[in-house]
Amino acid sequence: MKQTLTLILTVLFLILGSLESKPKRELRILIDADAEAKFELELWQDKPNETEASIAPKPPEVIQFKGNRITVTPKDDFEYFRVRRLGDYGAKGFWTQVYSTNVDPSSPLSVPKEFVSKKTFEPKPIPKKIVSVVSNESFVIVKEKEETRFLTKDFITVAPVDDASGVAEVRYRINDGQWNSAKSLASIPFSEEGEYKLLYFSIDMAGNKEPIQIIDFVRDTKPPETSVEWIGSQTKGKGNMNFLSPDSKIRFVAKDNRSGLKDILYSTTCQSGTQTEFKSFTSDLSVVNLKTECKGSFQIFYYAIDQVGNEEAVKTLNFQLGSESN
Repeated sequence: MKQTLTLILTVLFLILGSLESKPKRELRILIDADAEAKFELELWQDKPNETEASIAPKPPEVIQFKGNRITVTPKDDFEYFRVRRLGDYGAKGFWTQVYSTNVDPSSPLSVPKEFVSKKTFEPKPIPKKIVSVVSNESFVIVKEKEETRFLTKDFITVAPVDDASGVAEVRYRINDGQWNSAKSLASIPFSEEGEYKLLYFSIDMAGNKEPIQIIDFVRDTKPPETSVEWIGSQTKGKGNMNFLSPDSKIRFVAKDNRSGLKDILYSTTCQSGTQTEFKSFTSDLSVVNLKTECKGSFQIFYYAIDQVGNEEAVKTLNFQLGSESN
């Protein structure tokens, strides 16, 4: 086992006995390892050469032990020590550097960890950063448009929050325009349809600047446009009036150039009858079915709505049912 051993070595000197007696040295070694590890300790009279094979003329005192700590009393002439780890099947690790057994008692190596009084350090409070917030309720994400963000209102409100010194101002820029400034709360109008890039940040009373934030979005103000397609035979009569056969059908088609179509809704009213509730257009409307429901003239009301809520003005189709010839 040839691997570098990382050790935390600590030494403590204790003076035992009377003033007349020679002081004894107690060497306490703590090792950064698990409690089941095995080690070999060498105590030397002369400092061993760490780079050459011939390390010293006098042999060391060798102590093998198990665990991550040991306390020994070096003999008077033994001034140096080093440690290495022992593995299974006779494997041995690299020696540590050579340490002196006469470490100055004020040295960090002279006091084991368990004898060091732990100081409690109060962490410095992290200053609260100023943050500007734009409500997500102002936007809708349209997946069909590659996750494009659409603004659903005609303005955006930038609301800065700072719990420390307070808000000094909000700065913002639209596309490549000039930077604008507002006090504490900025309500930015976006009445025209188009694509926008809004850059904004806030500054608190202490002069702390928020990192610039960016929102890309599209403003969609135009509603969809619905047209009618006639399925089946038809002819034009007097006054440019369309005449349909009983098997004709009605189809509504809507287009939207921005956020996309969400729904087409329609309702019918028979002559002298009440108007039905608006419901989604899902399939072509049969003239025969409408004739069955209404014995005389009737109307169809219809309109479309896009993904951001723009509604088309309601349109009307008027029908006058004729009698069948035998």
